[in-house]
Amino acid sequence: MAVTTMSSLSDLAGRLEQQVGNPASYRAVLTRVLLRTGVNVREPKPGQNEDQALVAKAAAALTEMGYRL
Repeated sequence: MAVTTMSSLSDLAGRLEQQVGNPASYRAVLTRVLLRTGVNVREPKPGQNEDQALVAKAAAALTEMGYRL
């Protein structure tokens, strides 16, 4: 299985938004990621957007929830 590397939380959010399509569902998924990981993908704090540890943590949570980006 190939792993796609994302450079930022914004990149991850954009890919997820394209995959989900529905704005309400997209927001719900991001809320689930926030609750599971503590990572705010929608509005990251300054300096967190490109933190690779946080990007990996959020991407892993999304994979566990069935979203392969």
